[in-house]
Amino acid sequence: MKIKKPTTLVLMTATALFCALCTSCIVRQYPADERTVSVRGTGSVSVEADRAIIVLSVITTARDAGTAASQNAEKMAQVQNAVIGAGGSQDAISTENYTIYQEYEYVKERRVAGDYRVSNEIKIFLKNKDLASTIIDAAIAAGANALSSLTFTVSSPELAIKQARTAAVQNAQESANLIAGTAGAQLGKVLKIEEIDRQNAGNLRVTSNADMMSAMRESGRGSATPVQSGKVTFTVTVDATFALK
Repeated sequence: MKIKKPTTLVLMTATALFCALCTSCIVRQYPADERTVSVRGTGSVSVEADRAIIVLSVITTARDAGTAASQNAEKMAQVQNAVIGAGGSQDAISTENYTIYQEYEYVKERRVAGDYRVSNEIKIFLKNKDLASTIIDAAIAAGANALSSLTFTVSSPELAIKQARTAAVQNAQESANLIAGTAGAQLGKVLKIEEIDRQNAGNLRVTSNADMMSAMRESGRGSATPVQSGKVTFTVTVDATFALK
């Protein structure tokens, strides 16, 4: 019996299958991952404060809400006039918070209604920080009886922030250089850099309560309130990734 020779179609199919099998067996080599080092850098710059923000209140109490509110309005008007007379300006004064509520106390486990309490809180923005002490003394003398905060700031923080940002990048590069050198490598180009945080600290904040303010006013010691502004520190933090050679 004679064996038939494969037809051309069979040979072509076998050849294609063989090629496909050979192709699937090729081992592809990929380049090794690029070596990198990631660091965090921080830069800080301190500048002298030149502006101040004062937040203070007038608090009054009475048996009825109308009387408490009326007394508060009268005292607050006196306070604002005193602030303006001491060097502040009308457009630099703004209402921060105003509340009216009735106080309660418990007598023999019974809830008893008390006086109405009215609080009018204002914010005073001063372009001249040196006026802070004078403004506080004038407000206390006129009837302010609560000081929430005294904050010192700077009028132009842009330059300080720019300097802090530059210092943060330099700090990151120095850290990456140290790590690379210790590991026996050389620092390459920067691959990624991102600013992750920016803040300012060092603002002087003073808090007080109504009793302390009243005591200062009645004793006369409020006429020479010592205030030190100090410096404001701007801090910038960056994350950076560098290639290693």
